[in-house]
Amino acid sequence: MPNQIINLFDLENLFNKKLPPDIAGYYNSGARDEITLKKNREVFHEYELLPKLLRDVSRIDTSTNLLNCLLKNPIILAPVAMQQMAHQDGEIASAKAAHIYGSPMTLSTSSNYSIEEVAHHNENLFFQLYFAKDRTITERMLKKTKKYGFKAIIFTVDAPQLGTRERDERNKFKMPDHLSLGNFKGTILEKFDNRDGSSMNMHNELLFDKSLTFEIIPWIKEVSELPVLVKGILRPDDALLCFKHGADGIIISNHGGRQLDTATPTLKQIEPIRKEVGKEKLLIVDGGIRRGTDILKCIALGANAVQIGRPILWGLNYGGEAGVGLVLDILLKEFIETMILTGCRNLSEITRDLVRKI
Repeated sequence: MPNQIINLFDLENLFNKKLPPDIAGYYNSGARDEITLKKNREVFHEYELLPKLLRDVSRIDTSTNLLNCLLKNPIILAPVAMQQMAHQDGEIASAKAAHIYGSPMTLSTSSNYSIEEVAHHNENLFFQLYFAKDRTITERMLKKTKKYGFKAIIFTVDAPQLGTRERDERNKFKMPDHLSLGNFKGTILEKFDNRDGSSMNMHNELLFDKSLTFEIIPWIKEVSELPVLVKGILRPDDALLCFKHGADGIIISNHGGRQLDTATPTLKQIEPIRKEVGKEKLLIVDGGIRRGTDILKCIALGANAVQIGRPILWGLNYGGEAGVGLVLDILLKEFIETMILTGCRNLSEITRDLVRKI
């Protein structure tokens, strides 16, 4: 890889130059005025680090255990739809790169490659679930995940309907005709049809189920026979309700700023949610994570792990599997450097006193 790639922002700049405006716009866009999209990133600058010095940091261990998965690091690839728009190898390339670096990869319901096509490329795969109105479609997908060795279901709950992304409306975004959604083969959802504005509006009409409540969590666990993590939680009381209804963990997320604009940035909600649910519950966070210092701040405030979304696409577009590997390599090197410079030998030593809110 050319040596001008120093950080993730370098990859982002190349990504925006290479892709057609409608596709780049789809990946980059946030809801409405994109206020939450911007704040997800800006909020990290509101927290300073207070390093501990003269600790023996000659050996650094970034490993962790999540859902009985022994992982080399706390970075999880978030669910990102239609990855073949960024590179022909799409989700398969992402899964392979994550496997090399010891990270789980989360396959989107709206992936181009299907559950069975991605299954053998990473031993720690999660499946992100959008709950279809046609429950037989959902049930079929959930049973496949167990059959093909997936380790958990990531139940996305912040999309009872699609948030309006005005860039997509202006660009009349549509998935390219040569692509399809692998998990919907043979159904009306396999392809996008032509609609006014963005053809993603079809999902509002045919996929998202607005009637769901917390009571659906036990059903998902029963059908899939897998742990269920609920993604999209921002409130401490909602987090507590998830666990009361059998969730095995939650993902603090505002959908990358793509659903409800002016929703609070996720970093701010780690600490209040951790205080509400207690020390032992599994908390993961996404939103705006671009630096190793960001990862350490998330963990110091109470997260067990983090998810990255858009950077996967930047890496994919740059170099397929190797490009996604480059993203993980950059983040891990920065994270290890941050651990050394703050006196942390392992994740358990990343404590709240290392971070100060400005």
